[in-house]
Amino acid sequence: MQEFLSYLIANYQYEFSWFSISASNAINFIILVLLTPFAATSAMYLIQKEERTKKVIAVALISLVIALIHRATTIASYNFIYSLYSDNAFSGFFGFWRLRSFGAGVISSLIFYWIVVGIFIAAINNQRLIDKEKELANARLNALMTQLRPHFLFNTLNSISSLIDIDKSAAQKMISRFGDLLRGVLEKEEKQFVTLQEEISFLENYLSIEMERFSDRLTISYQIDPRSLEDEVPTLILQPLVENAIKHGIATKAEDGKIEIASKILNGTQYPSPLLELTVTDNGAGLKAKHNYGIGLQNVTKRLSQLYGKSSEFEIENNKEEGCTAIIRLPLTKE
Repeated sequence: MQEFLSYLIANYQYEFSWFSISASNAINFIILVLLTPFAATSAMYLIQKEERTKKVIAVALISLVIALIHRATTIASYNFIYSLYSDNAFSGFFGFWRLRSFGAGVISSLIFYWIVVGIFIAAINNQRLIDKEKELANARLNALMTQLRPHFLFNTLNSISSLIDIDKSAAQKMISRFGDLLRGVLEKEEKQFVTLQEEISFLENYLSIEMERFSDRLTISYQIDPRSLEDEVPTLILQPLVENAIKHGIATKAEDGKIEIASKILNGTQYPSPLLELTVTDNGAGLKAKHNYGIGLQNVTKRLSQLYGKSSEFEIENNKEEGCTAIIRLPLTKE
């Protein structure tokens, strides 16, 4: 259209052909695309910090050679195509291209080349920034996991030690189960995610220890949606919630302590994309200070923020009758 407008402005002073214009522009950009690997290599070369001035000069010379090749190849290719429908291809070719504008064409090719080099440099820098952000996020997550494991293990050992003087037989069983639990923690050492099935299995081992401690004062129930079992969740994401329910809810009750662990899939008009909802409900004393979270719950909040940003939700709310419910909502990984 630009060429056609130029033709109109020139008051039809020269021969105009839609085929010529379309072919020349198509060839121009096709050859430019074929030369992009050189631009990518130039970008990779320039982005290195050592001897940058020399590299800029070298790439400038290379880009000039490539621009000359691009313009000459474009003209030669166009001449070949023009000859397919013109008896006087040579004169038609020179008439259209007016070789005196060859220099301007080289400058145009140079500009295009450096634009592509700039795009590649921006893309490389952006990818490096993304990689650094991922490394930083992984470092933070690993730090949180490192913080969580000693906290969790210390509290479990505390539960065992509290039984040693009261019931040595029960304490011995807890130590045996603690060994299995510790093995499970070590197996998850490098994992940020596990399936919900794996998380529930680990939780059952942990709760078997707490059941020895509380005997008949604690009842555990599960309401797990079978569809959610293969969905991925952060490692040890439920254990701090259960620990919190036991410590601040069940431990204060003389009898009839109950904890329910549930999962369900949320979808429909209220949720633009499906979510996995995990809940831990107890019938204890309830929440007194909503935002006064301990290490375990602070860890949950930070990990969810690192892993999902604003795509996840975490809250603890008091139940209508007694106790409270901890709620986690995560993006569904397997629909």
